[in-house]
Amino acid sequence: MFPNKSAVQDPAKGNAKSIEQASEDKLQGLVEENADSTDSSLRYAAYLRRVRDVARAGSRYTAYTSDVGEAFRPVVPPWVVTAAYGVSWAYLIGDVSFTTYKSSQLGPSPIEAANMSERTRLAMVAVKRSVFQAVASMALPAFTIHTAVKYAGRAFAKSQNATLRRWGPTAVGIGIVPALPYLFDHPVEQATEALFEKLEESYFKKNVLESEPKREL
Repeated sequence: MFPNKSAVQDPAKGNAKSIEQASEDKLQGLVEENADSTDSSLRYAAYLRRVRDVARAGSRYTAYTSDVGEAFRPVVPPWVVTAAYGVSWAYLIGDVSFTTYKSSQLGPSPIEAANMSERTRLAMVAVKRSVFQAVASMALPAFTIHTAVKYAGRAFAKSQNATLRRWGPTAVGIGIVPALPYLFDHPVEQATEALFEKLEESYFKKNVLESEPKREL
């Protein structure tokens, strides 16, 4: 997956990273000790991994704050929805910044070092992560929730229950939010990876052709 800590990282993501690092350190220590799978310490490490996964998922859902706002659009003032979008965009900017920073610390691969400057490489990382987040976390979820709430509103408008008419569409929208990463993350990630692999391949080929000495006639 796309994605050490940076100043732009939000608190929820920071907590997730702390838990993740603790679990990874624990597991690495057990590997070095050649621990048996029935050892209590190894079983404890497995529980740490589960806690890490929950924390990571929680930070991921911060990106969908705007979609929660969309779900509540029929029953809240417009500024609440706008504020929800602000939270999501702040998370996305922080995520792109963190991913780029992490890549700068890891350094380039041999083929990247041979064919592109560090500035170009990091720009590519930032653009790729931005495309993924813009599509998987903003565009597709917003369209999905907005459409679901819109048509649910039409359906519930026929209800005789005033509470159901008012809150039914919001309940439908909120119910969809937990499924959003499962619906969009993997296919968008695959499409983004495929697109940027082709772009990088084209860039590398262009570099090779430009670096070849020209033959004199």
